[in-house]
Amino acid sequence: MLDLLFMWALVELLGLLCLPLTVTVLRNLPDRGWAFSKALALSLFAFCVWLPLMCVQSWPFSRAFIIGVFGLLLIPALAGLLLTRTTLFKLLRTNVGYLASCELVFLGMVFLLGWIRSYGPDIRGFEMFMDEGFIAAIMRSPHLPPNDMWYAGYPINYYYYAHFTIVVLAKFLGQSPSIAFNTGICIFFGLTAVNLFGVTCNVIAWARHVRAAGSPPNDEGAEGPALAFPRLVGAIPYGLLTMVLGLILGNLAATQQWWRDHGDLSQFDWYAPSRVVDKTINEFPAFSFLLSCFHAHVLALAFTILAIALAFNLFLEREGRGIFIFGRGWRLPLTLGATALVIGALFTMNGWDYPTYLGLTLVCIALQQWLVHGRRFQGDLLVDVAAAAVPLIILSLAFYLPFYLSFVSPSQGIGVVGPADRSPPSQEILIYGLFAFVFLSLLVASVVKLPAFAEEEGTAGEGENAETSVASPAWLRWLVRFSGQWLSFWVIALLGLVALLLMRNSGTFVAAGALAAVGAVLVLSHLRDRALAFTLLLGSLAFALVAGCEVLYLRDVFADSYPRMNTVFKFYFQSWAQLSIACGAALFFILEALRPGEMVTSLQRLLQEGLQVVWTAALCLLLLAGAVYPIAGSYTRTDHFAQRSNSLDGLTYLSQTDPGDYAAIRWLNAHVSGDPVIVEAVGPDYSDYARISAFTGLPTIMGWIGHEYQWRVNWLRNLTYAADFNRRASDVATIYTSPQASVVRSLLALYHVTYVYVGPLELAKYQTINLGRFSSFLHVVYSAEGVTIYQVTLS
Repeated sequence: MLDLLFMWALVELLGLLCLPLTVTVLRNLPDRGWAFSKALALSLFAFCVWLPLMCVQSWPFSRAFIIGVFGLLLIPALAGLLLTRTTLFKLLRTNVGYLASCELVFLGMVFLLGWIRSYGPDIRGFEMFMDEGFIAAIMRSPHLPPNDMWYAGYPINYYYYAHFTIVVLAKFLGQSPSIAFNTGICIFFGLTAVNLFGVTCNVIAWARHVRAAGSPPNDEGAEGPALAFPRLVGAIPYGLLTMVLGLILGNLAATQQWWRDHGDLSQFDWYAPSRVVDKTINEFPAFSFLLSCFHAHVLALAFTILAIALAFNLFLEREGRGIFIFGRGWRLPLTLGATALVIGALFTMNGWDYPTYLGLTLVCIALQQWLVHGRRFQGDLLVDVAAAAVPLIILSLAFYLPFYLSFVSPSQGIGVVGPADRSPPSQEILIYGLFAFVFLSLLVASVVKLPAFAEEEGTAGEGENAETSVASPAWLRWLVRFSGQWLSFWVIALLGLVALLLMRNSGTFVAAGALAAVGAVLVLSHLRDRALAFTLLLGSLAFALVAGCEVLYLRDVFADSYPRMNTVFKFYFQSWAQLSIACGAALFFILEALRPGEMVTSLQRLLQEGLQVVWTAALCLLLLAGAVYPIAGSYTRTDHFAQRSNSLDGLTYLSQTDPGDYAAIRWLNAHVSGDPVIVEAVGPDYSDYARISAFTGLPTIMGWIGHEYQWRVNWLRNLTYAADFNRRASDVATIYTSPQASVVRSLLALYHVTYVYVGPLELAKYQTINLGRFSSFLHVVYSAEGVTIYQVTLS
């Protein structure tokens, strides 16, 4: 656990040094971005290491280079701390309780997962060999782009950038890949937690600040976000709820299983709740972090939440028109650059996230510009939106141009979901039941209260000349707006009915689409209350993604048998995070709506208080249902918390299950430097084959064939590449089985092989072959406990 402490301390240090940039870029947020400083620092640090090495590929990817980059960044960081000390001290005086809470959340969640992983830190099963292989291969690669450990001679053709960020930290600290696997997933868990906590706290703190300025809520009547320092302590409960919703609770499918088993935890299948909808994957963060596979969508989660915070920061901007939404002076390039850096990184981490969060940011820019222009459509509005959006898009792509130049996407176009592949509403309720209840309550509260209508009566003249105000009486403007909103609801209902009649199995599409559409209408109705509008926007986006998965899917190698497996997998994961924030913040607005007003009768007060009690009881019941998974799931995942280790080294288990391979892997990692090619036997995916390349990072001729095909399916359209791919497995078999030394030598030379590995799997697979014959023409460099490693000599 000491390794985890060191990595936590390094991330804390990076976050502290990044505070000057954070308070500059996120100056519109009540906490000035304190909660997000660690994620932003990690983004910047990794980028400053990655970009030079990708541009000048002869430079070494070494610990010395990483330390050098850190030293260079240290100078402006210290200068920035001096320049922003007034802001930081004021923030500290105003919100010391909140700032301490952020640090406790990060620390607590990092070591919570570390404690759980200590009951089973093993890197085995599922796709852990793949993820460990990425970490080991990146760490071992002397230059960038990093080597593909399972396809010697070529770089990784996958979204590896999030893995790279942890490798940078691990290499800085001198941690081995098998330790970084576990310390890294714990750090990402903590970053995701504090980011979720921070977004909701900022939304609620701003909502409270606006309401303190007067009623009905109107952002324009409150002190500007760049000047105000609202107190955040009152928002902490909502931030904690968001964190619990996002990372701790499970879905109702887990509760259903537990109920069916009469609460017998020993029978609980912790894996099953992630496979609710047939032929798809329905992972949620609590499952993913409990599984602790170092997958792209899991690692990118913290940075998607950071992107949400950056979008909210732009949405709160009071005055900036066009590109000046990013600020003026030095703040403009810093804010634009940081926003583009974070959003652009999402594609290199997990390509599915980039369009979603770029889209969210562009919508926030458009809405902010619409408000700045007095909510009037005119040519200048479109020009200003483009002036802000175009540079952001271009920079987000340009920053990561080296990645695109060496990456071939596995996407094969867009497909249309057939009726038989759509999700029944009953299964969606098992996944999103809690969120649907809260968000639907928020929609009802927003419609019933209709604060936007009251705003119009008092503020309709803002941004308009007196002549227009006289020509359009307030009551008429109210009536037009009221009619327009309710007409929108009727249109949504009519379109939903038509869809039900014309589309088979369209219940989920209609329900999720209706929630998204009603939410979108209410976003426009509540734009003067930006905290509420942003909450509605996030919830609407989440349900729009769910509805979209019922109609379209991204075609990949599974299109014929599991057409929308990955589409549902990746977009549902996004929706869960968005709904966690939306519903955590929604609680504030729902309770506000349920709170009896001053000018109500005793009967009305009694009814509202009764409704509040019933609604709160229903929410608590759903929260308790969601709490089944973290309790039952962690109990079975850790084998009933039977045996704990103080080490987070994911390789140690191999010393008991296969001591020969364990000792050989340790020897290779200790005595072999650089990236020489090693040959090991080829076997099925999801097996122990390709273990040596996975744990050492040494590239092998062919690893898990199915995974390489998934990553390279479009790359293989090139006939030369396809021919090379198709012969590799047979060439490995020939190396192990051919009795002719000249044939073996020619193949070893073809793939630039330096080492040939003969261990338990090779001996079992080729048990009728005399593998000891390698010693007649290769040099034995290691032989112990049933494992022999041969080195290819030049003679």
